[in-house]
Order: sequence, then C-alpha cells, then structure tokens
Amino acid sequence: MKKNHYKFMGFLGFLGFGGFQYFNNHNIATLSQFAFFGFFSYFWINKIGNEMTDERYIENSKNAKAFTLNIAIFEFIILFLIAPLNFVTKEILTVVSALCFASLILSYAITFYRFEKM
Repeated sequence: MKKNHYKFMGFLGFLGFGGFQYFNNHNIATLSQFAFFGFFSYFWINKIGNEMTDERYIENSKNAKAFTLNIAIFEFIILFLIAPLNFVTKEILTVVSALCFASLILSYAITFYRFEKM
C-alpha cells in the first residue's frame, strides 16, 4: 500500500485568503498569496490517489499534464502580451500571475479527475 504524502496539502489553499490583506496594507507582495488557492486541488488529487496505481492511472496523469502544459503556454503568451501595455500595473500583473499559477494546479486536478472517472 502506498503512503499518501499529500493528505493535508489541500488545506494550504486557505492561505490564499491572505491575498485580501492587500486592501488593508496595499503591499503588492500580499497579492501573490492568491496562488495558494491552487492547493485546493489536492482534495481532488488525494481522492484519486487513494486508488490503486495502474497503467490507466499513469496514462491519465500524463494526459492531464499535457493538457495543463497547453494551458500554461496560452497563459504565458497572454501575460507577455499584456505586460507592456500602459494600463497594466504591478498589482494587476502580480494578481494575474498568481491566478495563472493557481489555475494550472486546478486544471491539472480537474482534468486528471475527469480522465479517471470516464
């Protein structure tokens, strides 16, 4: 039986609410805490991880990672295109970068879950 090392990683997602401190202290660094929302995906990953690992499990994981890579490429292209625009501030770039990170972790978990349950 394999040990589950990621059992409580989903609770790190609650650290993402620390990003709302920006509205009190206006410190740009607190906006990066929104990236922690991505750790909520470990609730899905942990649910699937309790099952037996077989060839289908490994193949579904590879397919989910490939799908997530396509999303990452698309998000980075968008980031590089909007960065030089005049109306984009450091705050907006920080929030968008943090949300992109969170969306990648979440998209992997959701896609992996969908492949496993099909």
